[in-house]
Order: sequence, then C-alpha cells, then structure tokens
Amino acid sequence: MISHTIGAILAGGSSSRMGRDKSMLVIEGISFLDRIHDTFCDIFTEVIVCGGSVVPPDGVLIADEMPGEGPLGGLLSAMRIARGRPVFISPVDVPMLTSEIIQSLAEPVATGTIVRIARVDGRDQPLVGVYGPGVESFARSRFDSGERAVLGILDVIEDVARVEIDSDAVFNVNTEADHMRLIDRYGP
Repeated sequence: MISHTIGAILAGGSSSRMGRDKSMLVIEGISFLDRIHDTFCDIFTEVIVCGGSVVPPDGVLIADEMPGEGPLGGLLSAMRIARGRPVFISPVDVPMLTSEIIQSLAEPVATGTIVRIARVDGRDQPLVGVYGPGVESFARSRFDSGERAVLGILDVIEDVARVEIDSDAVFNVNTEADHMRLIDRYGP
C-alpha cells in the first residue's frame, strides 16, 4: 500500500454532456465511483472523493474548495487535504483505470514539483497522474489568474514525466454514446 501519496477521485463535475451524474453510471455491475474508489483503496492508504454529493461506504467526501470551477479546483482541494504530500488524481469518468497503471504513475514518490501523467497515443492526460506537493503554488497561481485547465500547469512545470498508457484504461466517458461503447465492450 502507498502511504506517501493521497488518492483523489475528482467527482465534482456538472456532467453537462452526459446529462446525469457520471459517478452513478454502471459498468460490470458497479458504479463508476465505487469501482474507482475500490481500486484506489487497494493502492493508497488514504483516498478522498473531491466534490459531488455521493460517497462510497466508508469513503471520505471533501467539498470542492471552489465548486463549479472544474478539475483544477478539485486538484487544489485535494492538495489542501494532502498537506504537503503528493496527490494522485483521476476523474470519476475513467472507470477502467487499473491498479497497475496507477502504481506505474504513483511510484516512485513525486517530490517537489514532479508531475507524472498518463499519455495516450501521444496526447497528455493530465487528469490521470500524480502531482508533487510543490505543484500547488503553480496551480493556485494559474487558478487565481483565471485559468481553469489542469493541462496549463504542464506549461510551467519543468519536471513532467509522461507514461504511455493503453487507451482503454483511460477511456473517458462524457456522453451516453461513450457509456454505451464501454458497456458493449465490458458488459452492463
């Protein structure tokens, strides 16, 4: 189990393209939130759900520090709770994320301003990865200047590692069609 890093599930989104709460969508008989939470709990000694209104049994829900401000607000909320420890983030709508992928990104410990993110087919996936504690000041500065994209943090951080990942494992479910593609492949 990893104790040096906090696992944070970003669940505070509005699900505007989906039209309903993505954390409650089901794949293989389990909700997205429960599935990701179970995977995180197998890896991290401390797991939090950032935002949203649903929490798994024995889960810890923290309110978004800045509700409605996107994943950067969720990352900042998680970093506040982490108190100087690295934070591994994943959005709730990436239900096929595996323990192996999480561990490949979370180890070794991300110190200082180290960022280690997933990359799929040459495209950065900044919402699946670990952020060292030194990133908080960069993230806060970008947030205070009106920026809301986590991807923008990568422009100002020098130590960004990108780990090529299988695209199925970080398949992002944004629409009903995406959800149906996942069900067709893995079952309801």
